[in-house]
Amino acid sequence: MNTVPERYDEIYLRLSRQGARVLALGHRSLGILSNQQLREQHATRSSVERNLDFCGFVVLSCPLKPDSKAMIREIRHSSHHLTMITGDNPLTACHVAKELHFTRKPLLVLTAPTAKSNEWKWESVHKDTNLPIQPANIRDLTRQYDLCVTGEGLAYLGTLPISFLNTIMPHVKVFARVSPKQKEQVIIKLNNLGFVTLMCGDGTNDVAALKHAHVGVALLTGVAAKRTEQQQENTTNPTSAVQPPAVTTVTPQQQILTPAEIAIRNREQAKKRIEELYKQMDENEQTIVRLGDASIAAPFTSRTSTIQCVCHIIKQGRCTLVTTLQMFKILALNALILAYSLSVLYLDGIKFSDGQHTLQGLLLAGCFLFISRSKPLKTLARERPLPNIFNLYTLISVLGQFAIHLTALIFVVNEAHKRIPPRSDEFVDLEAEFAPNLVNSTVYIMSITLQIATFAVNYQGYPFMESLRSNKPLLYSIIFSFTLVSSLIFNLIPQLTEQFQIVLIPDDMRLIVFYVVIGDVILAYIIDRVLAYFLGQAKLKEY
Repeated sequence: MNTVPERYDEIYLRLSRQGARVLALGHRSLGILSNQQLREQHATRSSVERNLDFCGFVVLSCPLKPDSKAMIREIRHSSHHLTMITGDNPLTACHVAKELHFTRKPLLVLTAPTAKSNEWKWESVHKDTNLPIQPANIRDLTRQYDLCVTGEGLAYLGTLPISFLNTIMPHVKVFARVSPKQKEQVIIKLNNLGFVTLMCGDGTNDVAALKHAHVGVALLTGVAAKRTEQQQENTTNPTSAVQPPAVTTVTPQQQILTPAEIAIRNREQAKKRIEELYKQMDENEQTIVRLGDASIAAPFTSRTSTIQCVCHIIKQGRCTLVTTLQMFKILALNALILAYSLSVLYLDGIKFSDGQHTLQGLLLAGCFLFISRSKPLKTLARERPLPNIFNLYTLISVLGQFAIHLTALIFVVNEAHKRIPPRSDEFVDLEAEFAPNLVNSTVYIMSITLQIATFAVNYQGYPFMESLRSNKPLLYSIIFSFTLVSSLIFNLIPQLTEQFQIVLIPDDMRLIVFYVVIGDVILAYIIDRVLAYFLGQAKLKEY
């Protein structure tokens, strides 16, 4: 510019620190030139945009979306690191990060060399703190401050030792004035440092970063968001969606129009209606995803322009992960219980009848169906689920519960053998027809009871999904199964006992089986919950 106002820097810095987007306007008179003369004398943009006269600032305000603070607070409280990557001015980005509570410590911006200082340095937003880029103790720097790095600063950090960049990178809460390529580099670097990244973006400049993030979330903005809001309004207010038919009124002056004038008026009205239809069609076409949009690169796309979808993804992801882990535990325990039960019966020449297998399959199928339909809680928990099944909690819990189940089965089998006459044949006839006895009945009842108990004991529930009490179908299925098994133990329904070929269990044996089942379930529950308290929570990755 030819002349710069005296308070130019002071004003634009103050506005930027307040979160505004500031544009400087200038003009220059080129005289009267033809198009040919303009192209010849000013072939490049730089030759035109110089020696400008300052006109003023254009100050643009972009207020935060109503639910952004609440969503950021929920994500932060759920044990996640938050980082902002933007192309905005670093001062504006720092203000937004402070408003959304991305940062809890004072922010330092990596500042390029100036006329007063020939070195890169960390400088506070209000320029009252200055630190060297590589202080004597890096840990003290990252412990006391959060960092903001610009695109220019990120390029400079790439020239420094890689160990310094690896130490600094996780502590950078704001990346400002970065290019699309640098956004991609930031995500790749965080991935290489062992972090699991979720990238949320809404523009073409976010495509590369969305591709490399572990989870990419694209936000549709503009017309798509407006249409979604209109649909929600129509849903809540059905009367507004249906408009009454238009009523045409004819004035006395219009009654004397000639047929030709009436035809012209009708054509004009029809033309206006066609233009309105074309406008609506154009708006509808804008909602179609086009090549280069962020949604092309992201596996998840939200039709709303808010980040509420990120919370939904985390909730559903945690619920799915916990459901998968508990299913592995249940399947492992049920397989071990069934393997021992069938091996004991095989050694005695006994097996389950077809009716017994059918009843067992139906009861287990109901539990498997309803446990997989568990829903996540409405709020994110601070605790984090274990990332995979190969961990101490899962292994020790499965082995500990099976040890209790095995002890209970062995004890009940021995008690049953004491109450039946010894076998007369030296060898077992494996081809003989099924004949129920006390060992078969007690082992079957214990087997089906313990398999149902694994669902009640290993159901995770809070804090990642609804509790067993809230999952009514699963709760009723377990209660029904235990009630049915109790009726078989105490012969409450003789027809049912006879239908499934269960022998009449002696009175003393009934109490033994009942008490063993109750004790087994209680001990298994205690072991699982104690292990979950000490070993069942993942820790947030430290810097």
